[in-house]
Amino acid sequence: MANSKRITIVSPIIVLVSIALVASFLLAAVYQMTAPVIAEREAATRNAALQQVLPDASSFTKLDTQLVNGVTEVYQADNGAGIVCSTNCKSQQGGEIAMMVGINAVGQLNGISVISHNETAGIGDKVLQDSYFERFYGIATVDDVLAVDVISGATKTSDCVIETAKVALQQYASLSAGDISPVAEFTYEEKLANAIGKLFPNSDTTPLDITLSAGVKELYKVSSEQGYVVVVDYENVIAAVAVYPDKTTGEVEVLEGEASDALLNEIK
Repeated sequence: MANSKRITIVSPIIVLVSIALVASFLLAAVYQMTAPVIAEREAATRNAALQQVLPDASSFTKLDTQLVNGVTEVYQADNGAGIVCSTNCKSQQGGEIAMMVGINAVGQLNGISVISHNETAGIGDKVLQDSYFERFYGIATVDDVLAVDVISGATKTSDCVIETAKVALQQYASLSAGDISPVAEFTYEEKLANAIGKLFPNSDTTPLDITLSAGVKELYKVSSEQGYVVVVDYENVIAAVAVYPDKTTGEVEVLEGEASDALLNEIK
């Protein structure tokens, strides 16, 4: 009778332990399968954010360097196009605004993007727009950053953006010559590849071997019937133009030379 009671008590415990072990094994197996996918997605999201503020970069490498207060990470463009600083600052609502700041190879602020924030719609978040960020582009000194006006009604958020731009420039200045690779000139092929990537992201292209019209240098067909990339040589400017299946033109990426807005319209 005593043995029967002991078996009755022990058996459920064994079952529960077995279930727990099997569940733990399954969770570990699922993690092993999904972890690389999650890491790949996170890397793609991060690289897209980096590319947004420093579009001339070919790819990025995270720098192992002393960080300025307010800077959480620093990435170097592998082709010497500049650096990108990941930053955090206090927001209007008392939380944090996470941003990325691109600085080009000559030390000028090149781009600012917001990764996350909790600002009030129509108040603090009106500062976190390209229309305000553009006031900082081309600035290379902290004094000039501090001279940028704040937006009335969103002073705290404006101060956050100003502080972010300031610490990014300070981070750039703190890097030694050995931290940043020298500026590398893009080859024509690299410029073209970058341009196609901007015109039709995540798409493959195939060069077409056909007779080309006057002024057309190259022609590429984009995968999945998305359209074409037409490389035009016009008025000492070589540019890649997106052309869609309905024969309308899209964005233009200049590969060589300088083009005014009027000339770009003519190229289209």
